[in-house]
Parts: sequence; C-alpha cells; structure tokens
Amino acid sequence: MTKSRWFLTYAAVMAGVASLAVATDARAEGGLTLEERLERLERKGEQPAGCCDTSALQHRLDRIEAHIKNLPFGLKLGGGIATSYKYDFNDPDSKRISLRSFDQDHNSFVLDLFQLQIARAPGDDGVGFVTKVDFGKLAERLGTDWDGDGTSGNVAEEQNSVDLQEAYLTYNFPGLPALQLKAGKFATPIGAEVIEPWANPNVSRSLAFSWAAPFTHAGATLSYAFGTQASLMLGVVNGWDNVVDSNDGKSLVGSLGLTPVESLTFLINGTYGAEQPDRGDSKRGLLDLVATIKPVENFAAILNYDYGNESDLDVGGDTEWNAFSGILAYDLVDALPVPVGVALRGEYFDDSDGTRLPTPNGGGFGNHQSAWEVTTTFKVVLAEGLMFRTEYRYDKGQHQLYEKSLVGDVDDYQNDQHTVAAELSYVF
Repeated sequence: MTKSRWFLTYAAVMAGVASLAVATDARAEGGLTLEERLERLERKGEQPAGCCDTSALQHRLDRIEAHIKNLPFGLKLGGGIATSYKYDFNDPDSKRISLRSFDQDHNSFVLDLFQLQIARAPGDDGVGFVTKVDFGKLAERLGTDWDGDGTSGNVAEEQNSVDLQEAYLTYNFPGLPALQLKAGKFATPIGAEVIEPWANPNVSRSLAFSWAAPFTHAGATLSYAFGTQASLMLGVVNGWDNVVDSNDGKSLVGSLGLTPVESLTFLINGTYGAEQPDRGDSKRGLLDLVATIKPVENFAAILNYDYGNESDLDVGGDTEWNAFSGILAYDLVDALPVPVGVALRGEYFDDSDGTRLPTPNGGGFGNHQSAWEVTTTFKVVLAEGLMFRTEYRYDKGQHQLYEKSLVGDVDDYQNDQHTVAAELSYVF
C-alpha cells in the first residue's frame, strides 16, 4: 500500500474515532451538542466582570477541552505545526542551503512540518502505542528507506511529503511496570536534538544531528527504569533509517541514562552493526554522550559528543568522524509581558575521510573535511503553545563546502555561509 493510500485509511479511522468521542457525550446536557455547549459557555463568559462567579464556568470549559483531547479507550490526540522562512546570504543558485538536513530552502516560505500524534499510555493491561504522522518538507527529508534497497527517494513512499515517523507498540510487564518492551518504528535515542522543530532550542539543526547519527530505527527494544536516577535500554534494529533492512545483518542499539541529582542528567547512547546495502562485512559504530546541566531555574547547558567509525569502505579502509556541540539556553519568563528566551549553539564536526558531510561539488568523498558553526536564536512565546523564533547562523568549513551564486555558467563555492531564519510554531 502506498503511503498516500495508507494515510487516507488512517485518516478515515481516526475520523471515526473522533466522531465516537463526540457522540459519547454529545447529548448529555439538555440535548445540546458539544459545540453548542461550548458556544453557550463562551457566551456566559462574556458577561461583565463582577456579575457572577465564573470558576464553575472555567471548570466546565477545562473539562470540555480535556474531553476533546482525550478520546475513548485512553487515546490522546496531539501534534504541532511549524512554518519558516530562511535566507542564505551566499544566494545559492540551486536555492538549497548547504550542509543542512531539514532547513534547506533558501529565500522561501516553507511548511516545515504538520504532525499528528495519536497515542495510548499503557493501561491496566500494560499495552500502549504511539503514532506520529509527518507532513511537509521535513517528511520529505527524513530519508527513510522503505523498500530496503539502501537508498531513499526511488519509490512512492519515499518521494512524497508524508512520512510515518513513528508507529510502535509498548508493553509494560505485569508486576514489573518499570520493564517495557517496545516494537515498531521509532525515533533514535541518540543525540541532543530531536526531529520536531519546536522541541529544540534552535531553529536549524546541528551538524551532529544532521550527519553524525540516524533519525529513526525499526526494531524492538527492552528498557528498565531504576527509579528516577537511572534507566537502561537495549534493542535490535534493522539499522539507520530503514524500515526494511538493506542487508542480512542487524544492528544493536542501547542507551544508559543517569540522573545523580535533579539538575544533572547523563545519557550514554550507542549503535553498532552492518549499514551498507548488501554488505555484512562493513560495520558502523557510534558512541553518543549527552550531558544536560540545569544549575538554576530556566537555564540549561546541553553538551553533546559523537564518535563514529565504519570499516571496509571504498576510501582505503576504516573511516571515522567526531562531532562536538554545546547549547546554552535561557528563558526569561517574567521579565517582559510575554515569555522570551535565547539560545546559543556552537559546534565542530571532523569528517576524517569525507564520508559523512555532504559536499555540493561532489568532490569530498575520501578527502578530509571539517566544519564548525555558531548559532544564536531568540524566541517569543506569543500564547500557550504558540512560539515565534528568529535565528542567525554562521558556518565555516575547512574547504569550499558552501554553494553560492553562479559565476557565468560555472557553479561556485566558498568556505563560509551566513544564514538567517524566522519560524512560527504551534503545539497542541
């Protein structure tokens, strides 16, 4: 089934579930529908101040909102939307910003992501699930391999602007609620940043997020939480960003989380296995370290280090890469009429054999490449769930990695890049 047909079926089922949610309580009060009740309550809320006690009204509005978000059978509905504008001062002729994974579009307003989430937390039976469906440019660029040929973009499921980012089942064992089995397609535990733009301190993704690690896995994991101070996860997956395996090998994935004190968290993540199409002899390994430090309220320092290597590639043997990044984020909640915040990121990426960082001129494979960037982001929380952010980013490479405008009929490149961005996002 193609992705588009799958989504139509998915939407039809969810529409039926939503209809059931409304119908469950549609006539519970005087024969009024849920919408009529909400409208009537809103009219009551428009009465002049001091005429009456509105606490009961607010309580009923809160109940209606909870009823809409919490569907029958323990289902929860959520998601978000993000749209942005980016400008690259190199003015690349291809209209693509160099060395970016998701935020590639130069001088264009873009629907980055509309995401619909439907989930069920583990109930008394221990069964739960999570699904996330992505729409927009981000869905195109996740690079998921759906047919197992080791490439992305050659079948219908890999070409359109819809992607099933996550769909997995969870099971918490009776008598051992801290022990959880998870199976399906899920986002990687590796890295300091995530796929959803609104959940990151900056608008653009780091080089480490984009090129050092995978985005998603398909497989199964087993995790155990040792109270609030430690957790352990081990699993077997097809590999990096592939729903169907592209070789006969499987990859291991693991994560150890440590929280010795409330203000300090360590994550030690890793993956190891065969990742090259139709080759089991070449092995790829990745070690990922993340430290989150929150010494004072509303301030966080996030440090991330990645070390990766891959054996027996066509560049003379083994290759390796290193990525270091640090993010400082501070929110000023009460300083202005609306909450604001700032975030600063700096990082360095070293690609020993040019196997990770993409090069616009196609000449980097097998040659040492390195790049660094610094990013500053300012945000304003306009309303609950609604956030506006602006960003300036400077990138510089060891070689000419960044495309700029044509010189005559010849593509031209330079070793640095200035970009700005503006983003509006809403989470529900």
